[in-house]
Amino acid sequence: MTANSKKETTKSKKMYSAPALEKGLDLLELLANETEGLNIGEITKRLDKSVGELFRMLVVLEQRGYVQMREGTDRYRLTLKMFGLANRFPPIKRLSAIAGPIMQDLSYEIEQSCHLVIYYEGKGHVVVQKEPPSDRVFTVRLGAEVPLIKTCSGHILLAFADQTSYDIMLKKVSDNGENVDKRSLSKMLGEVKSKGYESIPSAQAQGVKDIGYPIFDVNGTVVAAFAVPFLEYLDGSHKVGFEQAQDMIRDAAMAISKGLGYTME
Repeated sequence: MTANSKKETTKSKKMYSAPALEKGLDLLELLANETEGLNIGEITKRLDKSVGELFRMLVVLEQRGYVQMREGTDRYRLTLKMFGLANRFPPIKRLSAIAGPIMQDLSYEIEQSCHLVIYYEGKGHVVVQKEPPSDRVFTVRLGAEVPLIKTCSGHILLAFADQTSYDIMLKKVSDNGENVDKRSLSKMLGEVKSKGYESIPSAQAQGVKDIGYPIFDVNGTVVAAFAVPFLEYLDGSHKVGFEQAQDMIRDAAMAISKGLGYTME
């Protein structure tokens, strides 16, 4: 194929349009950012479409299990069906299968929740989450999006990424409208990589300290961040103290990495 024919093919591909599919995708992408859901009026306003254009689309998406009406309200929100489909993707499925039992054992032992975060399109995404049978835990929702710049797991993903991946990730963050002080970020990430982990107060909750370690695959590439939002009890009645828990979290992260074929040089 010549250079000219390649350009012509690219141009022709850009000309294809599927309005109904685009409306459906617009709906899903809009609702993905709304944890409380939106009613039909809010949806039509945000997408600049009429009720007639979107109503049947919402009904079909609801029938197929992609959206649901919140009980007692007129607000639509996403279900976890799309998340379930994403987890059928082999790399995530394998990661979940290997990490799940190790994470569950750890959460029971330290009585804290834990989660795995992978990178996608400028953000972290929680793909595995485990918690103990306790009322005193702080958890991060399965499927939640995690900012890269100001979170423990985001720091892990950035600090241990190779240079090419790091540049792509930062560009995507900037494209999403987030201001980045590259000099101070680089210094902080260097310290994280030197320590081999990250430990910072939670940006979302008081009294929670996040601890994170990298997960590596057989090629030594960081594929996920393993994080524990450690909830510190005021009465000090922890089953396992913070320092001991950190050692156990490190060992669990290494066990997951080894399960993926990673070997330390």
